Amino acid sequence: MPKTIHLPKLPRVQIRHRGRLSQLFTYYGKMLRMFIYENDWKALPMAAIIAGLVAMVIKDGYCVSMEGTYQGAFALTCVAIWNGCFNSIQVVCRERAIIKREHRSGMHISSYIASHMLYQFLLCLLQTVVTMYTLRISGVPFPVEGFITPWMILDLGITVLLTSYAADMLSLLISSIVRTTTAAMTVMPFLLIFQLVFSGGFFTLPSSLRPISDFTTARYGMVAFASQANYNSLKMDLGWDQVSLVRYEKINVKLSADDIARMTDMDPDLLKAALEDKPVDFTFTINDILKTVGEETAKKEIQERTTKAYVNRDYVMTKDNIYHCWKMLILFAFAYAFLAVVLLEFIDRDKR
Repeated sequence: MPKTIHLPKLPRVQIRHRGRLSQLFTYYGKMLRMFIYENDWKALPMAAIIAGLVAMVIKDGYCVSMEGTYQGAFALTCVAIWNGCFNSIQVVCRERAIIKREHRSGMHISSYIASHMLYQFLLCLLQTVVTMYTLRISGVPFPVEGFITPWMILDLGITVLLTSYAADMLSLLISSIVRTTTAAMTVMPFLLIFQLVFSGGFFTLPSSLRPISDFTTARYGMVAFASQANYNSLKMDLGWDQVSLVRYEKINVKLSADDIARMTDMDPDLLKAALEDKPVDFTFTINDILKTVGEETAKKEIQERTTKAYVNRDYVMTKDNIYHCWKMLILFAFAYAFLAVVLLEFIDRDKR
């Protein structure tokens, strides 16, 4: 009869899942390794190239004239949003199956998203440093003295960072919704178009659509960039430039005695008698008028009137205005991250 072997009773092993903070740093370390070994660092030279291209366009106008500052603010907003969106548009959807499996094994979604928030902030910060350095060496005429901090380049850098980070978190949210990287890249152009068109900055929106701009990160980025450059205190050259384009074009008009009388304060009856009550043909150019009134006088008058017409109260250079823009960008970033956590908490129910 075979002997019965009694094995010692093994202690019961209790499986412990790591805490949220521990998981956060685990995933953060994983992302840092991906930055080095999976070529995420390529985002930095790309940021330099994009900033260099934009610098060639805005370096003669930003902080110099109203129209140049307006275009420069829009271009800098585009740079920040472009960098932020492409940082994270694929990071969640490309490992959706892994997230689902690890979530069932005890992964905390809040730790996972928090690690992305830390990593993406670091990436946006590095891109901001590269962008601002590229703009500086490319000759963009930033003032040396800042309005919020002692240096203007730091003021603008904060706006670039916050705008980029808010766009980054928006893309993280989109990446948490879509199924595949292909779908993410398909949504991407619509996301960019919505942000830039409905920001209400470069394109004038109908009154019925203007409230939409309050929900775009691009609006607050552009307002901050324009305000920091003191847009409303600069001169507007657009009106004078347009006059200069047509100054030698001939203008043919017919003036009656009454028209001439209104223009010259002459007696209309005498003019009618002298002209036999017939209209007179006049041919002149804008240049003739400029010579008559004085070119410098006309230029100054046109610039002053055009400048007053293009003053924008949204771009007032006050600390409250800039702080409000920064606060809204931070609020957007955390709101997008929170929504990403909420959506991914239900990933176990996802049958995709």
